[in-house]
Amino acid sequence: MALTATDKKEIETIIRKEIKDFVGQNTMKQFETKLIDEIRKEMKRNGKIETDIKDIVLRMLTEFYGHLYQQRTQWQSRIKNA
Repeated sequence: MALTATDKKEIETIIRKEIKDFVGQNTMKQFETKLIDEIRKEMKRNGKIETDIKDIVLRMLTEFYGHLYQQRTQWQSRIKNA
């Protein structure tokens, strides 16, 4: 049995709604809240995680500025011409 154009359109609408609901604000906000709560619990329980977070942030900033330095020829001319 083949699907009609109406059936296909209805399926497409349902799929779009499901994707929108999944990626929507509520799901992401719940995940973010849960993640922040878990980090807070770990920081209270174990002071070591604060040091780990600092190390990660330091490493990421170092990589970021290293990348900016490597790509400076691309952004320097844009700033000079602005």
